[in-house]
Amino acid sequence: MTYRLQQAQIRRQWIFSALFIAQGAWLLYRGSLSPMDGRTVAGMAVGVFLVVGGLFQVRGAFSSVSFDEREIWWTGLLGSRKRFAWADITNVEVGKNSGRANAGDVVRVTHRELGDFKLPAVIGMPNTWRDPDFETKAADIIATWRAATVTSEPVA
Repeated sequence: MTYRLQQAQIRRQWIFSALFIAQGAWLLYRGSLSPMDGRTVAGMAVGVFLVVGGLFQVRGAFSSVSFDEREIWWTGLLGSRKRFAWADITNVEVGKNSGRANAGDVVRVTHRELGDFKLPAVIGMPNTWRDPDFETKAADIIATWRAATVTSEPVA
């Protein structure tokens, strides 16, 4: 099974990417026309940061999460790829992306040695960008993990 971002979420990624890149390019262009002083250098540094951030937003639109009865794997925001056997996962849970009350929900997996990871394409963003199937997707992942890690108890 493979999950990707919903169309509304992908559209959000592209919108924010375009805004970041446009603002960053404008700051870089404006800085190139000004004499080089501390303020110009700072503005150009912010411009570079915004352009790079915009490129990361684009990459997020192509993230995915796949799993089967043996393992889970995903491609994240920066193109990073993770692949873990369910036997190495100690917990799968739904939680908030941050401490804010209006933060989106995410699915976290905990690897026994490497720690916590947020799954990139199963995101319950708030409001109009919310994936209507988020709860179902999260439940599928949790159920698959539980089924894969159930140990048969010896009958006495």
